[in-house]
Amino acid sequence: MWKSLSVATLCGVSLLACSPQHPEPSPHAKSTELTDQPISNENELVLPLCDIPLAPPAPQADTAAFASYAWKQFIALNWPVKAHERGVPDCKKPLGSPGYTVWQSYKTTDELFLPDAADPGPWNSPMGAKLLHYAAKANASLPVQESIAQAVGGWLIDQNSNPTYYAISVNETSYGYVRTNQYYNKDVVSNASSVRFPTGSLEVKAAWKILTDSDDASRYISMTAEVENFDNQGSPTGSTREATVGLVGFHIVAQAAGYPQWLWATFEQLDNLDKNGGAGSYHNPNCSGSYCEPNISPKTSGQPFTTPNQITRVTPLDKSVVMANTTWQALVKNTPLQYYQLISPQWPTDPNDPGNPQGSPTPGVVANTTMESYIQPISSCMDCHSTARVPGDSVKSNYSFIFLFAQSASQGGAQ
Repeated sequence: MWKSLSVATLCGVSLLACSPQHPEPSPHAKSTELTDQPISNENELVLPLCDIPLAPPAPQADTAAFASYAWKQFIALNWPVKAHERGVPDCKKPLGSPGYTVWQSYKTTDELFLPDAADPGPWNSPMGAKLLHYAAKANASLPVQESIAQAVGGWLIDQNSNPTYYAISVNETSYGYVRTNQYYNKDVVSNASSVRFPTGSLEVKAAWKILTDSDDASRYISMTAEVENFDNQGSPTGSTREATVGLVGFHIVAQAAGYPQWLWATFEQLDNLDKNGGAGSYHNPNCSGSYCEPNISPKTSGQPFTTPNQITRVTPLDKSVVMANTTWQALVKNTPLQYYQLISPQWPTDPNDPGNPQGSPTPGVVANTTMESYIQPISSCMDCHSTARVPGDSVKSNYSFIFLFAQSASQGGAQ
């Protein structure tokens, strides 16, 4: 099966009627068996690694505990999905088995927010070919995308002069909440008195690069996709092409009990900025020219759309995160997951103080170089998403920007 991708601007988008109701809540790589063993230096029991962990650490737990929790999420989300059961892991299959993963079977925003505010239908619809797209290069006919582009600075071009592509997906709990309350309809969600996703809701945001002969595909979670083509000015040509794409960035946003601000984690592929001491996917240490200043938004640089961006990491990884990466990468050896690293978890240390609604995000600054490339010094998942509101700004949307994609029946699918 193919998936279709459209280039996206680097926005904070993730990552509903009155009295809302809560419903019941292709990698090609070697596979490996993972046992249900404790991880060294951890006292808690490790859940079966194909299951998404439901019980997070306590708010006052240290970075190491939340790093371990994030890695458990990452592994479970990348477990092979059961045939014909979207979002359900096939625990009989080893990690790294061919086919879609659990999160790749989640519903994308394009499947949830349909033209004319149509009912998106039951969760377990066939996957087939689907559009993994949420924002093209800023265009006057796409006001939502235009506002997103202005918020974070534009597109991201790799060292092969190809754009980075993005998609947002939600799990069954999130999907059911939106569908049950008809919040896929812009007119309905705009008049909601409150928005509160149920415990167990989960959003993921993925960043993809086109893999070329210069890339080692075995180091990526990858799939075949139809990607949108763009001209030298960044305007869509209206055509697509088949490409193999590799995952380069991954946000996990989970609504857990006791954490109204959600729990956050972000991962990157190891070769993003450095590949064996040489050029990485988004950084060339030998770059020379006027466009080589690092972390400059393409909207202000004035360079052609295909000019590679030069990205560097602003905030070093926490030592506890580095140690967690070493431990978990060894556990998932012989799968593409060993070539990914947790950049940081983020959680509220004071989640339930009415006088402190943001809950004291910890750490204060978190940035993924593929998704917050140009705002790294001030990037904070929780701070950014705390501003999310429903269309029309009537109420906050519970840390989720997905309602920016909601359409009205009167729109007629013009977007």
